[in-house]
Amino acid sequence: MSQNETLKIQKDTDNIVEFLYNTPKTGTNNYGAWHLYGVMHEGVEKGIFATDYLNDKLRFYRKGDKVNIRKEEVGGKTVWNVVPEEGTNVKNVTNTTLGIDDRTHDIHKQVCLKLAVDMAVKKDMHTIITDAEQVIIEANMKALLQVLEGTPDTHTNKDKDDFPF
Repeated sequence: MSQNETLKIQKDTDNIVEFLYNTPKTGTNNYGAWHLYGVMHEGVEKGIFATDYLNDKLRFYRKGDKVNIRKEEVGGKTVWNVVPEEGTNVKNVTNTTLGIDDRTHDIHKQVCLKLAVDMAVKKDMHTIITDAEQVIIEANMKALLQVLEGTPDTHTNKDKDDFPF
């Protein structure tokens, strides 16, 4: 990894990277803990300094895995979305390795969705939820699921993520 090349992720941009190592370099400084990931981005070796929150989403990926990292602002807060690219084996991120079966995961998602909807909208039954409210609900649901299960919701098979209702 070139010491001069640091990927600074801008808001609302897609950043497809391939991990060059199994684990990040870590340390502490006056600002707290830091996590430096070596990645390939647009054909150039770069480093990503991850906050603790972003590190919680990246720590399951290994050398050769490809993900899209996207920084978004929702409700005045920074939200990191990390989505595995097609062909990336996310076996390290599965709920099974965390002791959470599919049924329990589905229940957790339903609970988190209900809580996220309750947090975001207090409207009558005849009002349509806006696009902005949908983004906030999804971000809150994923954040609550991460708190509940200790890992981001990383299933890549959309059919598997469909709710039963």
